[in-house]
This record gives sequence, structure tokens and C-alpha cells, in this order.
Amino acid sequence: MSRIKVVWTGEGTYPYVTGGVSTWADILMHELKNIDFTLIPIQMHPFVKLKFDIPPNVVDIINVPLWGTEEPIEYIRQIDFSIIYEAKIKTQVSNNIQKLEPILILVLDHIYRKKNDLEALGDAIYEFYEYFHKYDYYETFRSEEMWNIYRGYILNHYKDIKEDLPTVFDMIEGLRYLYRFFISLLPHLPEAHIYHSSAAAFCGLSCIVAKKKFNSKFLLTEHGVYIREQYLAASRNLMPIRTKEFMMGLITLVSKLNFYYADIIAPVCDYNSRWEVEWGVDKNKIHTIYNGIDTIKFKNMNIQKDEQRPTVVMVARIDPLKDIETFIKTADIVSKEISDVLFKLYGPIVDEKYYHKCESLVKELGIENNFEFSGLTNSPESAYNEGDVVMLTSISEAFPFVVIEAMACEKVVVSSDVGGTKEVLEGFGYVIKPKDYQEFADKVIYILKNPDIAQEMGSDAREFILNGFSIEDMVENYSVMYKKLYNEYIENKDEEWQQTATVKI
Repeated sequence: MSRIKVVWTGEGTYPYVTGGVSTWADILMHELKNIDFTLIPIQMHPFVKLKFDIPPNVVDIINVPLWGTEEPIEYIRQIDFSIIYEAKIKTQVSNNIQKLEPILILVLDHIYRKKNDLEALGDAIYEFYEYFHKYDYYETFRSEEMWNIYRGYILNHYKDIKEDLPTVFDMIEGLRYLYRFFISLLPHLPEAHIYHSSAAAFCGLSCIVAKKKFNSKFLLTEHGVYIREQYLAASRNLMPIRTKEFMMGLITLVSKLNFYYADIIAPVCDYNSRWEVEWGVDKNKIHTIYNGIDTIKFKNMNIQKDEQRPTVVMVARIDPLKDIETFIKTADIVSKEISDVLFKLYGPIVDEKYYHKCESLVKELGIENNFEFSGLTNSPESAYNEGDVVMLTSISEAFPFVVIEAMACEKVVVSSDVGGTKEVLEGFGYVIKPKDYQEFADKVIYILKNPDIAQEMGSDAREFILNGFSIEDMVENYSVMYKKLYNEYIENKDEEWQQTATVKI
């Protein structure tokens, strides 16, 4: 068997951003040495730096920045400006934009739920890809013809509605979203046996195009349920109602397209599969593959602490989805019962406004001596081992690495009941209703006051992780999956060759 070629694509993760998805991807790249990977990371902007050591079997990285560029393909295709200029002239002279009208109309019909023909929509996305490898993307989207097609559709859609009509701002924002997010279709896609997307998101569009163009197999790993997380984010967003309606319609159609075209969907926990089935996915193409961790790295260690205080640790980015406020409120309650307790939060600040809100809450509750923003750590295993208890207060997760890493360190984990957390933690820690800081506090106090019970629970937790959640388990499962898809790809190629040979004869 020749070396399997896999194109991996992600959104805001590996290899430029740390986090659970990036950790998972980095493990795959390093451990599956017999596979040649090409990376297509979708980034917010082009001014990013590598956060990981890239292994030699990653043969290429095709960066796709969505924002921060005036001329998007300059960073994506790395071509001379003269070629870009020629495409601009060709676009202006040809006046061929009307060819895009049926494609744009079909996309808008799905955004506004007038149609549900995912096969036709996938064909349209492929035509979109082909068009913008002949004509200039920027010139097309900024043209008067494109605006008139789009504006005419929107005005016609709302012609019988009297309230909350879209403003000019709403319409401009909608077209801007299309312009920015469909930049993900601009790279020249390499031919490969398998395209592997890390989310049912815009990063999966390349996989759909490759399936159409090369008959590549499409593997979709769902870490978080992308569409659920976007609905949660939208509920907090104060954007105008018609802008939000457009945005969520676009995200919904992209997720449904991913689900429809994926040959195999590999959620990281059974919890995710319930959402996928709800969105129309055939159960037969869902195969859960749990995340795995390095159980040699993550183990119980004797960490020297500056102060011998009862300590509760959480490792999470400072972001509303992690609900740091519940962690802070839990600290307030516990400190009234155990006065010298220390709550430590390790993680980067990804939302400055939310960080300042959390800082203010700590001061408002008067627990500055019991709560510490400990910053980013490059050694999460050491952070877990500082704690007598490890907490996770997220309001949305898939199958968090934090939980299984802390369990491998023989720590009692008290986590919110999100994603697949219950699948691994129940019986070895505590699963709490999200935002219930009183219940969080009760469980933390119980564990801190009963160290013998904590030690026994922690030992059992590690034993459970060793049997099914190691790196070796995860890598073997993906290796089997890649080989299965590779064999199907080869079989399909053989059938195509035989059909072609028969026609020639």
C-alpha cells in the first residue's frame, strides 16, 4: 500500500492556536508517521505564528486567512501580483458575473430555508470554487452586478413583511459574511485520498469540493457541536435581528452540507452523535472515536507548592463559553467554609472584556486572597497536580481534554454536565448542572474535607483512563479509519478505470 495522503483542515486551531482541538491534531500528525498530511488551516488573519513543532510528514501548509487582507488570494495562493492583476482585468472585461446568479440564488434559498436540496447545493459550491479559479474573487464580490443580484433577492424575500425589515446595514453585513467566509474556497486543493475536517464548519467546504473534484473520501471529526456552539454565541450577540437571521442561516446550511457529504462522521463522544442524528445524519455513518492523552505525561506528581493551602484548579481559556463566573462564585462559597482555600485559574485571555468582568466579580465578592488568575501554562500536568480538586465550569464542550487529563493525574474532577463529560466522569468524579455554583461548591467542600475518599476516587479515575483513553487507543482508531477510507478510495478508482477501459474497447 502506498503512503496515504490526507488533507487536514481546521478553523481557528492547529497549528497556530493552542487548545483541545489543536492538541488532538498535533497528536495525529506526530503519531501517524506513515501518512502524508497537508494542512489547510483557516485563520482569522494572516499575521499568526506557529505554536507547534511541525513533524516532517506534514508536507505542506496552505494558510487561509479570512480577515485582515485587502486581497485575499495574495496570502492563500502565494502568486505574483501580475497574475492577480490579469485575473482582475479578465473579470472586468468579461462581464461574466451573471453566471454566478443561479449559484448565489441557490445559496440564499438555503440560507432562508426556501429549499433543502443539499446535493444541488454541493454542486453549486463546487461551481463557485471553479469560477473563482478563473475570475477574480475581490472584483466579483465588489461589483455592482453582484450587489444588484443579492439586493434584489433580499428585497423580494421581505416584500410581504411589514416589521423588522432589513436595513442597508443588514444587507451589507450579509454580503460581507458571504465574501469573508467563502474565502475558504480559494486555495488550490491538492489531490489526496482523504480530506479530514475537524468541524462541520466552513473548513469542511474544501472537503466537499475535493469529493466532487477528485472523489476524495471525506472524514468529519466533530469535537464540539459547531452548530450548537454558534447558536449559543448568537444568543449572546447583540447584532441586529436580520443580520443574525442571515448569519445563522448561513452557518446552518454549511453544517448540514458537511453532515450530508461526509463519508464518515467521527464525533469525539456519543453525546455529539445525538445532535448529528437530529440534523438528519444516517446513524450508520457515525463512529465515535474518543480523544486520547499521554498517560505517561499526565500522572500523579508530587508538586512543591509555595503555600500548603487547599487548592482548586481550573485550566480553561478566559471566554464566556467556559463560564469563569461560576468558578469565581464557587470560590466565594467555598472560602466561607474553608477560609484558606485557593482557587487557581490557568488559561489565556481570549476575551478581554469578559476577563475584566471576571476581575471585577472577584473584587466585588472580596475574594482576592482566595482567587488567582494564574495565566497561561505550558505544563497543564503540573497545574492539575497543584490542585486537590480540578474543576470545569463550561456551558458547552464536546469531550474536554481537561477532564481526562486531570483524571489521569488521579484528581477528582467536578465538572458541568456538558457534551460527553458524563460518559467518562460519572462514577469517578462529579457532574453538575451548568451554572449551579452552589452544587459545585458543595462537592468541592466535600472532597477537600475528605482526602481519603479523594485519593481513592482519583486512583480509580486513572485506572479507567488507562483502559480506552490513551494516545495509543485514539491513534489506532484513526489509523483503522484512514485505512478503511483509503481502501474505499482505491476501489472506487479501480471501478472508474474499468468503466473507462470498457468504453474505450
